[in-house]
Amino acid sequence: MRIAFNKPAETMPLYCDSVGYDWNQPPIHRLNGYYAYHWLQTESGAGVINIDHQSISLQANQGILLRPRVAHEYHPTGKEPWKVSFLTFNGTLCDSLADFLKLADFLVIDTVSPELTSFIPEVLNEFNNNHPIALLDQSVQIYKFIMLLKQNHLLNNHRYQDATITTPILQYIAAHYAEPITNDKLSKATSYSVTYQNRVFKRLYDMTPLEYLTDYRM
Repeated sequence: MRIAFNKPAETMPLYCDSVGYDWNQPPIHRLNGYYAYHWLQTESGAGVINIDHQSISLQANQGILLRPRVAHEYHPTGKEPWKVSFLTFNGTLCDSLADFLKLADFLVIDTVSPELTSFIPEVLNEFNNNHPIALLDQSVQIYKFIMLLKQNHLLNNHRYQDATITTPILQYIAAHYAEPITNDKLSKATSYSVTYQNRVFKRLYDMTPLEYLTDYRM
């Protein structure tokens, strides 16, 4: 399903240009980019987007946000149809919010959160109205969508940072479990402080690294 709009006559902080989901995406080629901010997310199947001399695969539960006027093209890959959800939007607040997202020409989300995945199907009916009051409600929903993007991006970054701490600890324990191991030795392996690395490790494994070592030895 797809809903498209005309640009509102009144200046809006955020407004929807088009929105849809369960869309059978055909090949698209835009030498001059799109005139609005463009979110594209794979629901099923797969596609490839070519942008800035890169080919980026968009598998299920992956998405990309594009700035306006950035040249790109994309097309389905594989035998299955490429089913996508999308949201294109613009408005007077967009450039400031794009800076808040630290958006360059594009932002790839490798793992889209359930909240972000369900957002468009859940709010689609709210966009099927061009009454002035409805346009204000839609502006609020687009702002919420951008905050979900920021939250999703931060969570993915934290997972990466957590892995830079837990992976060296697990590898060090596996290689040296028969030797004396201290928190200081693990700190040298991770390059983080003992206090911080232990807090991250315990949050993920519900035990400290040395408690994990005891279990590992047993």
